[in-house]
Amino acid sequence: MIQVYLLFLAGCIISMLLYKQNETAGKVGFSAAAVSSLYGTVYFFSNLGSKSELNLGSDFLFNPHFALDPVGNFFSFVICLIAFAASVYAIQYSQEYVKKGSLAVMAMLFNLFIVSMLLVVSAANVFWFMVFWEVMTVVSYFLICFNDTKQSMKATIIYMGIAHLGGAMILTAFLLLASQSGSLDFASFANVELSATMATVIFLLAFIGFGSKAGMFPMHVWLPKAHPAAPSNVSALMSGVMIKVAIFGIIKFCLWLPVMEWWGLLMITIGAISALLGVLYALTQHDYKALLAYHSVENIGIILLGIGAGVYGMAIGSPTLAAVGFLGGLFHILNHATFKGLLFLGAGSVLYRTHTKDMEVLGGLAKKMPYTAFAFLVGSMAITAIPPLNGFVSEWVTYQALMQGALGDGVSERLVFTVSIVALALVGALAIMCFVKVYSVIFGGTPRDMKIWENAREVPFSMVAGMFILVAGCFAFGLGANIVVEHIMTVVTSFTDGGFMATDGVMVKSPMGSLVSTPMIAFILLGSLLMPFVTLYIVKANRKKSRETDPWACGFKYSSRMQMTAAPFTGDLRKLMNWLFRAEIHHEERGYFGPIKYSNHARDIWWDYLYAPVIKLVSISSDKIEKMQNGNSNLYSAYILVALVIALGISQFIQKG
Repeated sequence: MIQVYLLFLAGCIISMLLYKQNETAGKVGFSAAAVSSLYGTVYFFSNLGSKSELNLGSDFLFNPHFALDPVGNFFSFVICLIAFAASVYAIQYSQEYVKKGSLAVMAMLFNLFIVSMLLVVSAANVFWFMVFWEVMTVVSYFLICFNDTKQSMKATIIYMGIAHLGGAMILTAFLLLASQSGSLDFASFANVELSATMATVIFLLAFIGFGSKAGMFPMHVWLPKAHPAAPSNVSALMSGVMIKVAIFGIIKFCLWLPVMEWWGLLMITIGAISALLGVLYALTQHDYKALLAYHSVENIGIILLGIGAGVYGMAIGSPTLAAVGFLGGLFHILNHATFKGLLFLGAGSVLYRTHTKDMEVLGGLAKKMPYTAFAFLVGSMAITAIPPLNGFVSEWVTYQALMQGALGDGVSERLVFTVSIVALALVGALAIMCFVKVYSVIFGGTPRDMKIWENAREVPFSMVAGMFILVAGCFAFGLGANIVVEHIMTVVTSFTDGGFMATDGVMVKSPMGSLVSTPMIAFILLGSLLMPFVTLYIVKANRKKSRETDPWACGFKYSSRMQMTAAPFTGDLRKLMNWLFRAEIHHEERGYFGPIKYSNHARDIWWDYLYAPVIKLVSISSDKIEKMQNGNSNLYSAYILVALVIALGISQFIQKG
């Protein structure tokens, strides 16, 4: 594995050596990232079920020890796969930033971002895990800053605030666990004996800390601010894999600690709430990148449903439920990384040519950007779990895990699993509604802004290639689901005792007797799609060349303003759920004869309830504390003296205790 890490570090060095050749540095640096990622993808997939270690010597700072087990190999594979597509995409996409900043720095940070995530996954002790966790956070912060706007600056401050609060909770969980095991090495955590209270405290600290990075409710508020503000290749990595590194942390703690039943039920409950709120807020967005960010909240919720079912299965001693739950969660991690990476790259392509994130002014782009439109359509179908693409199978497995859990004996357990099934079904329906809106408003219909329409054209080759790498993944992981499931079960069985066989030939099966064959579904759907063409051929219709004309407008002259836009598409839902959205309606008059422009933007009420009061308190406190900085050196000396006295008093108290 050291070869993979060294390749990315070499990419960092090569990028900086070309600092003075800005355009060349970008192309070479991202090409190096693509080569490194491709090698890493092949390496980690080939060694999926094996274990490996790397020790740089105990004499060095805190024993740099790295180790990979099947779980670590799986997450490393996912990181490298999405990084490969994003790197290829960025070779030409990065030229958009030639005049905004140094592409050498951008490419260096991009390589460093990828290797920091890989090193977080492989770190084998607390010190180096936290070092690379913070490196990952800080590097992503600087990458977001490449879009040097007021919005991106605000987004990064919010992101860093929540990230460091979460990091402090993670560090506290690690230190409590290390104090019980007597070592900072992860190897000592597996056999440590903990009381129920201590185990619960450690779990909650880790769950909330990692959950803040994953974007689960209610720590989700930074996603719709930071992800849209970042360059699109960075958004694909942040949403596709960085938030999954946090899920890796949750899984590792659940494998170290003596899990309890209610931990799994808590994860399922938070997952259901995150999924439902994520898709509801996504439906109201006009900024298509913010919409995709809210869908990350939704899909993190779906992943937590599977992982929570697996944890619950471990706690009650049901290896089959544990295996199916973790299978659903890990499969959806892979799938979400693939289709969400694809959607962010597709959104980046639209932004690259139109220079707007407001879908209300777009329309008809499928004619001008056919490859981007097709890629975005595939991603939209995959994220809405439409067979035979990859999102369908992982959600199907998650359903099977939840239904099996709902057959348990306890009333509260049955209630949690049953409600989560209903929530997941509702999320699926709302997701379809959302992406019908997104795709039809951006790529369908007629142009709403003729200037944007005239300037629009397909993106450069490397950007198309980057998208189509993930298009191939959406098809491959769906049609070849039985093969994917077999490989993921290799990972799952490395930490569960289940002997459950999840495949039967080309079929994927559940313990409840259900079977699904994605190749058969694909064959049936393909036949259904061909039926209209067969019918036209049989009846000899439409043999003449078709004519293009404006849509019928009831005798009036057709205008693009007559077609459906994003706001009215969800108008009834906004009225029904206005207690949640708290939409702010604004209108702008454009003269007596001009049309009135209406805007309707939903607010995230959790920001108002949970974060705005804290920010206000910090702001007021800062104003008060600022008065202490008055330039008086004598007063500063007094501050130091008081601090020393307090420190000595605390140390004496600890010694006596």
